Amino acid sequence: MAESFLTYTNKVLARMNEVQLTSTTFPNARGIQVQCQNAVNEAIRYINQKEFNYPFNNATETKSLTTGTVRYTVPTSTKTIDYNTFRLKKDDDLGTSGGKLRILDYNEYINNFITQEDDIVTTQLDGSLNDSATTITVDSTTGFESSGTLHIDNEKVTYTGTSSTQFTGVTRGAFSTTAASHSDDVQVSQFSGGSIPQYIVRTPDNNYLLYPFPNKNFTIKFEYYTFPTDMSAHGDTTTIPDRFAAVIVDGATAFVYQYRGETAQYQLNMQRFEQGIKNMQTLLINRFNYVRSTFIPRSANYGMADLNVRIS
Repeated sequence: MAESFLTYTNKVLARMNEVQLTSTTFPNARGIQVQCQNAVNEAIRYINQKEFNYPFNNATETKSLTTGTVRYTVPTSTKTIDYNTFRLKKDDDLGTSGGKLRILDYNEYINNFITQEDDIVTTQLDGSLNDSATTITVDSTTGFESSGTLHIDNEKVTYTGTSSTQFTGVTRGAFSTTAASHSDDVQVSQFSGGSIPQYIVRTPDNNYLLYPFPNKNFTIKFEYYTFPTDMSAHGDTTTIPDRFAAVIVDGATAFVYQYRGETAQYQLNMQRFEQGIKNMQTLLINRFNYVRSTFIPRSANYGMADLNVRIS
């Protein structure tokens, strides 16, 4: 069983020869007890904020793409994204066999492919839509053609007229798609082009876009590394394995001494803490080759890319 926030705090209190806490007294900690709680979180943050990506912070994102949407945001609490792991999920119903997405440099995208974004118009459903409605109410029809085709999830819909907030003369399940119910605020889009995405592009704001943009609700998966949130309740645990508990306690002890202005003890415990982090890196990263090269590869086919990009 993983060691809890309470356990870590009490280990630091024991080092400081102070009164330890219970699950009952933990929320009402005072003075040095609060300092030890804060120091435990600070030690964990210090470990996780190092340049290395520890395997215990690895996560996989499964993202359902939105028809007609080019740009997407990374998960919250993201430290780094491994762009070399982006892949399309196989889906026979959507006509894709899946496979890895290639990396395209943002500048090359701007120079050669950004025009894909010019003809996309989007709005959102204003209220839910059943599978037989022949009038579609949206937030606004501004920018849409007076008649044409709409994309709502994987359904295509044709219409013959518009008002400021409605599409009228609607035919559902057009072009061999299936009429379906859709939830409030689902995106409604109109575009020409789009296809199965082939390339992933890291954007300057540390998010990503797809080329070509999806013309169906495909699913992608990729790996990333997280910044875990601080512990708060007595039973909370950390992603760091228990075998490195002493490293956390060394770091927390150092920070408590720093809070108290005891420089010599701070430096002594900080040295032990830094050595413990180096041992973690040797055991968890260097030994199993988790660190990817930091060079930026170039390719005549799809530009250059940083395969393991830090989110600042």
